[in-house]
Amino acid sequence: MSTRKAVFLSFVFFLFVLVVPQLCAQNNISMSPSEAAVARKKLVDYSKQYIGKPYMSGGIGPNAFDCSGLIFTVSRESIGVQLPRTTQAIFSFCKDVSDKEREAGDLVFFKTTSSGNVSHVGLYIGSNQFIHAASDGPNTGVIISSLKESYWKSHYFCTRRYLPSSNSELLADKKPADSTGSSTAATSASKSTQEKTSSLAFVRNDGDSFLQSLIVDVSASFDWSFFTPDYFRLNARGFDTMVHARYAGKNLQPGLGTYIRYDSGTENFQFPLVLTLTLNEFCRVFAGPVISVGKAHLPDDSDEKIKNSFFPGILGFSFSTPSVKIGKTFVSIVQDIHYTVFNDRENGALSFGKSVTTGLVLASGIRVTLPLKSVL
Repeated sequence: MSTRKAVFLSFVFFLFVLVVPQLCAQNNISMSPSEAAVARKKLVDYSKQYIGKPYMSGGIGPNAFDCSGLIFTVSRESIGVQLPRTTQAIFSFCKDVSDKEREAGDLVFFKTTSSGNVSHVGLYIGSNQFIHAASDGPNTGVIISSLKESYWKSHYFCTRRYLPSSNSELLADKKPADSTGSSTAATSASKSTQEKTSSLAFVRNDGDSFLQSLIVDVSASFDWSFFTPDYFRLNARGFDTMVHARYAGKNLQPGLGTYIRYDSGTENFQFPLVLTLTLNEFCRVFAGPVISVGKAHLPDDSDEKIKNSFFPGILGFSFSTPSVKIGKTFVSIVQDIHYTVFNDRENGALSFGKSVTTGLVLASGIRVTLPLKSVL
């Protein structure tokens, strides 16, 4: 098997292992509408007993909760459904539902940090209200909030569900009564007006949401490897910087990035342009062409000249630690493992050993992440 084919198959394997579990992580709970109505009511009623309990990171009750811990415990204890433990895992487990179809017992998700990822979850209880465990703000702990509150409205992301839909009017979403006692006809007129302007509102909200979902990160790394064609030891392989932007969608997050890299092993500059796929908060895969400047040679002080392949150029995988918030930015330690394709001067393939020891490099550094909106 050729070196290129082996690398390509390895890359496909990485995608399969990392992506497929996320795509398949949705539930398949089967209930009739009447059974779903009962389960949803139990879920909502049971959750209210915890109102007033304090917030605690990692808490799953009964005396303190974090946001996902509350949902995890309430679901398990009220209806016997065991959800994943973290907010993002719960998000992946559930299925999309439009805001118009939202019912009491569904889950509402929010993006409350600049990381671009879903970071908060609450249980929708009807009438635009949800119960959740809040860590910041004027009220913390398990509280009831409204989706119409300015903070939650601006950070709302989507609604998802893991229980089947219910046709029961008991759990149908109802509009709260007008404080002036307005008539049914007035309410209908208001609803009609809303429907006429909904398309314009959708365009405005979608534009804001798109801007808020563009995430920029900048990284700086020290490059190194364990071996050259002639010996096995820790080797400095230069340094790189990267500017990257991604769209923080509901599932996988596509992006585009560009590197400036100096490879001290081969003594040339490389300028990769990569397409990326951010799989979750910690993992990313990337691949793309490479522009090279300078005459490269094998990283063993030999005179054997080589050159970068423009395409296929580079492919790799990166993972990062949980981020730490500093001001409006999030800082994390990042580790890349990437393979750059080199050929001999006549464009022929290098031997397997020379190809791996020359092209396989690790990069350890720091990544700073911020929303694009904050830099415009």
